[in-house]
Formats: sequence, structure tokens, C-alpha cells
Amino acid sequence: MARQNNIRGRMNWFFIAVALFAIPATASELVKEWMPDDPCPTAIHAVIPNIRTHKSPFGTYASVHQAMQICPNITELRMANLGVTCVDHPDGYNLPFKLDGKERYLSAPEVLSFSGYDFDFNEWHGDLLGSAPDWALADGSWPRSSSTNPYIVWGVDKFYHARWHWEQLLAWASGDWAMGPKKRGAKRWYEQRDTPSERRDLNNVQLWLEAMDFSKVHTLFITDYMVKSQGKGLFEDLPDALTGLKTLKIDGTWETAVVESLGDDVYNPKYVEMSGSDKDERRELISPPARDFITAVHPLNSLTWTRSETLQDDVFEPIIKRHGPTLKHLVWTNPELRFKNRPILSVEQIRNLGKWAPELTNLTIDLDRKDGTWPWKHLKAISETMPNLTNLTIYLDMHDRAAPPKARTKEDLLAKPLLTEKAALDIFHILNLFKTGEKLQNIQLRQGDWEDPWDESTWGAEWMEGKRVWANCSLVEERGVRTPRCEEGHAEEFGFKW
Repeated sequence: MARQNNIRGRMNWFFIAVALFAIPATASELVKEWMPDDPCPTAIHAVIPNIRTHKSPFGTYASVHQAMQICPNITELRMANLGVTCVDHPDGYNLPFKLDGKERYLSAPEVLSFSGYDFDFNEWHGDLLGSAPDWALADGSWPRSSSTNPYIVWGVDKFYHARWHWEQLLAWASGDWAMGPKKRGAKRWYEQRDTPSERRDLNNVQLWLEAMDFSKVHTLFITDYMVKSQGKGLFEDLPDALTGLKTLKIDGTWETAVVESLGDDVYNPKYVEMSGSDKDERRELISPPARDFITAVHPLNSLTWTRSETLQDDVFEPIIKRHGPTLKHLVWTNPELRFKNRPILSVEQIRNLGKWAPELTNLTIDLDRKDGTWPWKHLKAISETMPNLTNLTIYLDMHDRAAPPKARTKEDLLAKPLLTEKAALDIFHILNLFKTGEKLQNIQLRQGDWEDPWDESTWGAEWMEGKRVWANCSLVEERGVRTPRCEEGHAEEFGFKW
């Protein structure tokens, strides 16, 4: 089972790249890899590594790095790292900046998207230190003579140069690739052997900030995978540089971040003590590190956070208070298929949302039925406190928690009341009956598996996989009168169109 899950996990990231970048390619029509003498692109959709069934013109971080240095008009940069696949492996998990800080990107993208990017990677301590020869100094740097005689200093330096090249030649001649020119990082260590000590501690995102103008970025998307920052590069330096950011999309919690590095108020020690308890219970004891990034960026117009795993007040309040005055679009959802007891906004939180984000026009949240009926108190709170809201999307629960333990038919498992055209019309009427300010123009009610087609249930709701139920309502102009109209639909199976 563990191996099966591992294989599924790898395949998940393969499909994620397809969904994110939608670059059609088959084994019979491989995409030519971009070369420096090719025309400069205006957008880069990199899938790393390149694999035979789905290939991008940019399949390595090195090629992206090169393009960004010589092409001046790249406005969109998207990178998805698939990790090790059955047929290929990535050239690391980040762009290969040199530690000297002399590299510069000519392009200043407006849209950035990352999946599987290791922002916190430190090349000196992560790779180069282990690639240094045995005779290097303890910190991995190049040996230097302490003599004041310039001839002795010069002679010692030349001696070690000759020694390094001789050892590489011997290793190559003997076929000892472990210490020869193919040893990972050996050449880069030699090239950066004179890096000052103060620059050796810079992580990847800090080097990137030196190389590129981030002020033009207005849209940023970061997924959970591989985000494990320990320092201030991601949580402080990057937010400060994103002065033009208007739209932020975050997926996941970034819980892989190191506890000690994020401050005493971020993690509750009870999380560790309760490591064997139910995950849903543990989730409420931790404030996800992604919260700190969201609250650090400049005020946003649009915020999307999926799979946050929590809506507790110490997460919800600082985020909405930070961005509420300028916020017009908010998406905050946790898929039912993944979370048995997904967090739901309380009535009080909804009212606070209306108070702290008065300009909100588009809202997407999760709501569950209450005691066999619709969540009327929550819906009423939305209508009464959000005068500018015109578009509302709600992900309802599909699984009936009160279903008999041995229930097997779909009718027994579906949450009641059922989502139908008539039910949606009733909800639409009630919402607009209590609506202050602008009337709601559109509502979308959804339930079931609205996540990626490769997503799987983690709590025994496999029957929901691939199943969708929806009802969409709008105010339609008829003879000068706006009349509510609804339609319902469902799908038993869905997937990619390759």
C-alpha cells in the first residue's frame, strides 16, 4: 500500500504539471527544447524534468535561468517540478544562481507560478561544501597562505590550483567518477571557491531577489509542494520586494517549515505531543506558516487559499484585517474529499469578513448543511454584511455524516436536502431577499469532487471521487425585468482532455 501511494504521489505531480500548463504534446510530437539562439519567448511554462509523454520547451532550471538572462520581454514565468519520475529526474529544485550575486535577469515578469520550488536552498551548505576536496579549509573555502610575502601567496595559490586539476585528471583517467569531473557540484565549487563568507549563507530566493526586479509581479501562485523555508528569504525579503502584487494564490499550509525559524507564536508545542492523535484535531493546534507569508505581502485585491486546513481565528483574522480594505475577490476552500471534518467559517467570522472587507465583490467558500437543512444563518450573514458582493460560489458538503454506518447506495450517502434546481432557486431568492446593497447576480452551488481528477479521498469517501453536482443561478434580463434563473447538472466521471 505504501508503495502504491508513493507511485500515486509521483503521478499526481505529473498530472499537476499538465493541468497547470496545458502544453499538448505526445510521444509523436515532442516539443523542441529552447536554445539560446532560438527566438526569445514572452512566456515560459517550464515542466521539470522533461518526460516523454509531456514535454515543455523548458525542461531544466538551467534553460530557464539562461533565458531570463538574455531575453528582455518574458512577462510570465511558470515552473512545475515533477520530482524524480520513471524516465527522468530534475536538475535540482531551484534556479542555479551563483553566490557572487553578479547575475542579472533582463526580464521582469508580471506573473509567477511555482510548484515544487525550493526557495530556501543554500548551495554552499547544501551541495558545494560536500564537493570540496579534502584539503580545503573546514568551511569549504580555498586554502590561502598567511604569509605577507606576495610571492609565497602566489606560489601557494598556484600549487592548490595545480593539485585540484591534477586530482580531477587522475579521477577521470581512473574512471573514479565519484571524485572526478562528474561529481555533483565539483565544478561549481571550484568556480565559487572564493565566495566571501557573508554570501555563503544566502538562500536561493535571496539570490533571486538580487538578480530580478520583482516589483512588476502582479500575480503570484505558490503550491505547498517543497515549500520548507527556514529563514527570512521567503517570509520577509520576498514579500517586501513584491510591491506591485495584486493577486496571490496559495495552495497548502507549508507545514514543512522548521519550527524554530518561524517565531515562538507560530507553532504550538502540543502539536508534537499529540502526534499520534487524530489529524483533524491536531490541525487546530497549529498556525500554518503560509499565514505568515500571506500577511507579509502588500495589501491584495484578490486572494486564493486552498487546502489551508484551518480557519481558526489566529489565522483568519490577521489575514482578513491585513487585506480586507482592498480585497475584492476571496477564495478560501478546503476540499471535502481530502478533509473529513473540513473547517467552515462561523456566522461570526462571516459577519467580520463583511465588516473588514467591505469592497468584496466575489466570494468562494465552503459551507455545510446544518441539521438536515441549508446553512440559512450563514447565508443570511453573507447577504446582510456584504453590500458589494455580486458573485458567490459555495462548495457544499456531499457526504451525509449521519448516514448509517453500512450505507452503500448513493441515495443513502448523499447529504440532505439534495441540491436541485428548485433548491438552488430557493437559496437564490433568500439570499437576495436579505441582500443589502447590490443584488447577487450569480451564485454557483457545488458539491462533490471539484479538485484535480487525480485527487483521492483520505478518509474513506472514495465513492465521491469523480462525482460532481452543481446548480448555477443568475439574474436574467427579460423585458426590462431581471428574473432569477437556475440550472442543475451532475457528472459521474471526469478527467483531462489530452
